[in-house]
Amino acid sequence: MPNQSWELGYHLRSPHNWLNDPNGLCQYRGQYLFFYQYDYDWPTVDQKAWGLFTSPDLLHWTYQGVPLEPSVPEDRHGVFSGSAYVERGCAADGGDRLRVYYTGNVVDPVVGHSPKDFDYVYAGREQNTLTCTFEGDPAQGVTFGPRKVLMRNADYPEDMTCHVRDPKVWAQDGKRWMLLGGRHTDTRGTCLLYESDLDDGISWTLSHTIDSEYPFGFVWECPNIVRLDGREYLAISPQGLPRLQDRWFNRWTPGYFELPEGQRVLDTEVIDERTFVQWDYGHDFYAPQTFVDDAGRTILVGWMGTFDDHYTSVPDGLDWWHCMTVPRVVTRRSDGRLLQNPVGELEALRGKAHVLQGAVTVEGRLADIMLTDVQGEGALTLDGSFEVFFERGRLGIRYLDETSAAGRKDRSIPLDTLSDLRILVDGSAIEIFANNGAEVFASRWFGPEKDDLAVSSTFAAHGVAYPMENTMAQMYEQAASQAPVLTMPGWNQTIPH
Repeated sequence: MPNQSWELGYHLRSPHNWLNDPNGLCQYRGQYLFFYQYDYDWPTVDQKAWGLFTSPDLLHWTYQGVPLEPSVPEDRHGVFSGSAYVERGCAADGGDRLRVYYTGNVVDPVVGHSPKDFDYVYAGREQNTLTCTFEGDPAQGVTFGPRKVLMRNADYPEDMTCHVRDPKVWAQDGKRWMLLGGRHTDTRGTCLLYESDLDDGISWTLSHTIDSEYPFGFVWECPNIVRLDGREYLAISPQGLPRLQDRWFNRWTPGYFELPEGQRVLDTEVIDERTFVQWDYGHDFYAPQTFVDDAGRTILVGWMGTFDDHYTSVPDGLDWWHCMTVPRVVTRRSDGRLLQNPVGELEALRGKAHVLQGAVTVEGRLADIMLTDVQGEGALTLDGSFEVFFERGRLGIRYLDETSAAGRKDRSIPLDTLSDLRILVDGSAIEIFANNGAEVFASRWFGPEKDDLAVSSTFAAHGVAYPMENTMAQMYEQAASQAPVLTMPGWNQTIPH
């Protein structure tokens, strides 16, 4: 039996088996829709579909099954990542219609060849861009209409490999725009920018590619655009960055480029890779996606996992794999730095506060810990097993026993001054926000099996620890009993990433 202390109470995880990239994040007809990459028969199969959670308030969630799975030849080996676009007033009832764009994955498309005959970079893979729509009340379930293929390999520029994927679609300047992540034939990451009429979204024309001045990773995945306070940012998830002393700890390291004042993503063809800023320094963070909700907030959600093979994702024994971060509100600091902080709704889950003076015990394994007016160095320790520290000009995390790390190593970044810390503890998921969300770590921690959480601190600071309500237990119990039925042929293949 897995350690029940690792269960999650306010993070979204797969009901069973594998979860990765968040997809199609949006607010639609009064509901937040969080799709995600879901492999519900992993590890026997490696073939993705889209699972879905919906919520009216970002606190209470409903599992809506698997509304998007392989169903046409152009996505027969996986419904890969993509985004959602709300078409205003386009539904039959006069309301909004939800359109999703995604990558259809196909491997070994050449008849008579074995998958072993291809490298899946220059041959052997189709990366098709598809779309489909839904209209109705998402709280009652989501069923998409027929799939339509928009682009195939032959429609992309000739200097692209088979790696073109992850459409991000938005409206700007009276048009609809699409970013695709890609890989040039000379093994450089890139973004492809397409345009369509605002009321169309079916016919797309290549505008241009966006490249770094010098090679920066071998492929760019999950491209995104962030617009705040009149400035624009291009966000990507590059693969293959070399490890440096204080950054790019994972080979898969998502981040963003701030564009110069007055410059837009639409006008950008070459970007200075030296301006790249990581979103998160933790072990478990990849493929974040942002959306703007009805309140005008830019909200980011990332996958608390990675394909990095330097450590295992979770220890043996769990029947679910990975989770999402909590929704984070992204704001812009005056110097251009993007700040990330948990959405305010999470504060409604707090119980009675414990003043943190030395050591306290928080009932349950879920906590929201806040340190303000931090003076100098110190460390905050959880169950004598996991530590957040600031010492000798470095902020970091430390695993105090090898078992709880599950292959992870201590990690730290340089930091001149620490003014505040917020630490979300949710079973085996930990998110750390420092200096008003300027520095963030998301990592998994598989601590000791205990009913309550022991928290101790040596910081000179105003500290408080709140127990957090578990809003997920009943949903996960129900979802685990709703095992999807595999419907497509060819599922018993191992599909290359």
